[in-house]
Amino acid sequence: MLEILKKTLKAGSQTTKYPQIPDEAPEGFRGKPQLFPDRCTYCGECAAVCPPNVIWLTEERGEKTLTLSYCGCIFCGRCEEVCQSGAVKLTQEYELASKTKEDLLTSIRRKL
Repeated sequence: MLEILKKTLKAGSQTTKYPQIPDEAPEGFRGKPQLFPDRCTYCGECAAVCPPNVIWLTEERGEKTLTLSYCGCIFCGRCEEVCQSGAVKLTQEYELASKTKEDLLTSIRRKL
C-alpha cells in the first residue's frame, strides 16, 4: 500500500483544468463542420458522399435548403473534401452537448 502511494505522489497530477480552462484541439483535428451560405452552390455533393446521411438537400416553394445534423455526424471530413466552392469547413470545435436534437441542426437557404 505504501509503495502505491509513493508512486502516485511521484507521478504528480495528470489531469487538466477542463472545463474551466478549455483544451485546445491539436493541429489537424476534425471538429464540427461549418456551412458558409455565401459560398454554397447547393449542388448536393456533400449530401451524396456523407456516410451517415446527416446532410440533406431539399427544394420546396422556390427555395433550396441544405441541412446538417450534428447528431449523427462522424466528422469524417468527406463533405469538406468534395465541396469545390469551399462552403463546408471543419472547425476545431468539439463541444456539441445539447438538450434537444433540434439544437444540433443547422440549415442554410437560398431562394431560386
